[in-house]
Amino acid sequence: MAFEMPHKHDLAIDGQTLRGQMIENFEAIERALVDTDDIKTKLDKLQKALGLSDDDLNEL
Repeated sequence: MAFEMPHKHDLAIDGQTLRGQMIENFEAIERALVDTDDIKTKLDKLQKALGLSDDDLNEL
């Protein structure tokens, strides 16, 4: 699933609403980065447990 910004096309003109939308966008980016780090950590653990090299994983 591709990352999608919550407020990409519907940014408000009102400053207070725009601020809230930007906060939501940055929170979504932060969640995506944390999820990516979690996946990398799990993949590293799996790689070590199975004793596979990067090339072996790429072949899977």
